[in-house]
Amino acid sequence: MTDLPPQIWKEVYPVRSFDVDARGHLTVAAVCNFLQDAAGCHAHALGVSIDQLHQIHLTWVLIRMRLELDRNLEWQDRLQIHTWPSHQDRLISQRDFLLFDGVGRASGRCVTQWVVMDMQRWRPQRLTALPKPLPKPDRPRAMENMPAKIDAIEGVKPELSFRVGDRDLDRNGHVNNVRYIEWALEALPASVRNTCGLRTLDINFTGEAFHAESLLAGCQASDEWQTSFLHVIRRQSTGDDLARAKTMWRPLL
Repeated sequence: MTDLPPQIWKEVYPVRSFDVDARGHLTVAAVCNFLQDAAGCHAHALGVSIDQLHQIHLTWVLIRMRLELDRNLEWQDRLQIHTWPSHQDRLISQRDFLLFDGVGRASGRCVTQWVVMDMQRWRPQRLTALPKPLPKPDRPRAMENMPAKIDAIEGVKPELSFRVGDRDLDRNGHVNNVRYIEWALEALPASVRNTCGLRTLDINFTGEAFHAESLLAGCQASDEWQTSFLHVIRRQSTGDDLARAKTMWRPLL
């Protein structure tokens, strides 16, 4: 009898020296990379990973994400991730995550929204196109606030320039989602990066960028205390938005 893959996937990731910033805290980018890795491992066990979908000319594309962090993990800590497919409609599949530290204390939560794309026509497909149906575990959602649409952000003048290299690309040949997050946060004022920790990140991925393209990143405070920011990543040649984000920050103790 063949064992069925688990409906809820659990992974533990050690926080290594290259996963932390200058303050010794686990970076947001590293957290997001761990989330994507756990999601990919579960998808592979379920028979619907990107590699498996590529065989039938389909792929996953992340369109929205909301991440909430309660505390900062440090070097030599351990990040535990529990993840599961949480809700599906005709076109959008949602995946939830719960994050814990090395002793099991809740450290954060995340919800991501994905679409299945036809790689030849680059159009969204119904989830019934998947080679296997996704499980629907009977458990509460990871968070109350779901990822939402972020409208066009006016007034932000991107000034940081980035050129897409090989290491920025994912298995679909597009810029990896985590790279957009890194670039968006790089545009923050140094005073925020050096003294605050991320509380929430909402991001919409609205376009694709490719090798050798030049992108611009910018942000602006959305409150007078500089605890909330709006972010945008744009294609330099056309001005098209590729990612829009909102972040909230808390002072580090």
